[in-house]
Amino acid sequence: MRSRADELEDMKRIDLRQYAASRGFVFDRRHSSRSSAVMRHPNGDKLIVAKNSQGQYVYFNAVGDDNGTIIDLIQSRDRVSLGEVRKLLRPWLGRDPAPLRDLPTLPIDLQPSEHNTAQVLADWMKARPIGPTHSYLEVERRIPVEVLHDPIFRDRIRRDDRHNALFSHFNQAGLCGFEIKNRSWTGFSPGGIKGLACSRPRPDDREMVVCETAIDMLSYAALKGIPGRRFFSTAGQISPMQAECLRSAFRNMPPGSTVILAFDHDDGGRTLAVQVRDALGPTGCAITEDFPQQPGADWNDVLQNHGETMSRISASP
Repeated sequence: MRSRADELEDMKRIDLRQYAASRGFVFDRRHSSRSSAVMRHPNGDKLIVAKNSQGQYVYFNAVGDDNGTIIDLIQSRDRVSLGEVRKLLRPWLGRDPAPLRDLPTLPIDLQPSEHNTAQVLADWMKARPIGPTHSYLEVERRIPVEVLHDPIFRDRIRRDDRHNALFSHFNQAGLCGFEIKNRSWTGFSPGGIKGLACSRPRPDDREMVVCETAIDMLSYAALKGIPGRRFFSTAGQISPMQAECLRSAFRNMPPGSTVILAFDHDDGGRTLAVQVRDALGPTGCAITEDFPQQPGADWNDVLQNHGETMSRISASP
């Protein structure tokens, strides 16, 4: 006979998407991924559902502050005791009273995730588009507005309530985190893991440009041009999972494509270049390296120096 504690653990493994659907939520395929599901309610409520490595379903409210398991969801909405929650959920376990019939069907199975997929997606959905201008990116980093709003970077950059710039990272299951940048501040999304920041693919792309940070990625695009190039950022040294993402990214490039490693001109950049070369070795791709000429410089340094040079030329009599 299973204990009451075991029963609670079983309840946490009830498909939270199905339960939400039984309460009027609708699955949003467009914004969902293999590791997270977006469930929308006609009243404007929006839940992000994921499955952790223990097989428990968890959620974050994208328009509120509540989060947790199916037990937390019921208690936050119905204001009932744990005993009442047990009574409500026992039918979902196929126990007395009679099992539920005609459960809602969903088009995908959620992949368990080691990181907090639901929180990452909820935080990303709460963020806003960068808007017509972004002072940090344009003034501090000298990134042209034309690059920020180029279609290949559409919705790849957002801003949070503190006006930090956010750069989405993806792995093979979908959104997995985002870089956070602002003046004297670099971070990564709570609960997230590094994948690859990336531009939107186009069928005529022939060069896969890999940079160390999202700022360098945008800087390189501004300096070297966007046509024919697909841009990526690793946010620093790569993990085994990122190595697999890089291989997958190259295999999705059109035939005959080449790889450009555009890292910092320092020991860290050269170490990263070796790591990425090793990661891409099994693909047999052609790889070239493009470091800034000035030792110690990154590609945003080059962009800012280029802007200062052009300003001096324009100001000359």
